[in-house]
Amino acid sequence: MVDVESNRLAAAGRLPAEATASWGNSEEEDAAEDDSESEEEEGDPCYAAQASCFRDTWNARYSRYFGHFDDTTKIPNKRFTYKKPGPDQFASTRTTLQIFSVKVARIRGGLQWPLHVFGRVAVRDTVDHNRNMIFYRPRESCQILTQEVPYLKLTGPTRAVVLADPATFEVDLKVKGITQSEDECLSFLAVNYIDFTSVQSRLLKRDYPSKLSTLEFELGSIVHSVEATIDMRIRRGSWPDGVRAQFAARTASIGKAKVMLLDSGDDKVHVAGDRSIKLSRSVVSVEIIGELEVCVKAWRPGEIVTDKKKVFKPKKESASHDIIDVGFCAMDVTISWSVISILSI
Repeated sequence: MVDVESNRLAAAGRLPAEATASWGNSEEEDAAEDDSESEEEEGDPCYAAQASCFRDTWNARYSRYFGHFDDTTKIPNKRFTYKKPGPDQFASTRTTLQIFSVKVARIRGGLQWPLHVFGRVAVRDTVDHNRNMIFYRPRESCQILTQEVPYLKLTGPTRAVVLADPATFEVDLKVKGITQSEDECLSFLAVNYIDFTSVQSRLLKRDYPSKLSTLEFELGSIVHSVEATIDMRIRRGSWPDGVRAQFAARTASIGKAKVMLLDSGDDKVHVAGDRSIKLSRSVVSVEIIGELEVCVKAWRPGEIVTDKKKVFKPKKESASHDIIDVGFCAMDVTISWSVISILSI
């Protein structure tokens, strides 16, 4: 077992140097952001080449230790909420990657709004190198993007994303055509996010061009952070039909950027049989010396019904509880805290 884990660590340890050689570094990403519109016309051939060989590269490096290329991460959230980590798990506060939003910033090559988008966006870190899904839609359940609202409705990550080594964004998005043969590739990427130098949490944006589009990621490097998993349950009343909802979370050190936990849009707020609210996203990263805000906004067209928030002090383990009362209902909010391991064991 020790030999197997040593091999896994050796494989993970090769990533920074090899990634820098084959996929570029953060300075190259910064340079890509400064490319002019004319240089983006046909997308970045480097990104296209990286994406094309990513599966073969991943299989050669990691399949022996981390399973199949298409596997999603099996590491759960709340990993050390009620369980003490072992000394060989190297669990502590970590620098993590917060993914605030992903939007289609520009389209070209004859594409026109609205776009019926399907496919996946995942992030891989060196904990297990498997997909940590942040967006997935099958062809029969597209998301419709408009020029006014070009943001993907994110559903992950399912656990904190560790930045001990580079994280890799893997994107395979398509625009649905009238027939499957008329589908078009919106974005096909495998690009690294590298941030070894941050001494404080920071917010930044990354643009990644493909032949037909440019995706914009709004990201946060969160230093000395713990994982927070948010659960909400209605304890009194109910959420009325016709009242829209936004549930969001933010950390005090990252300005106004929020992780959207649920945006009901024109849909109802879905409540399970146990009265828990079905959030789209539930995992965020928070600095251990910072604060976590959980915000609830309810409105009807032309009228804000309520806008409430609760502030939580982070912990390294156990859970925090509070109540958000929006008038027509009161909700229990539970934050499950966990330190973060750099290993999958």
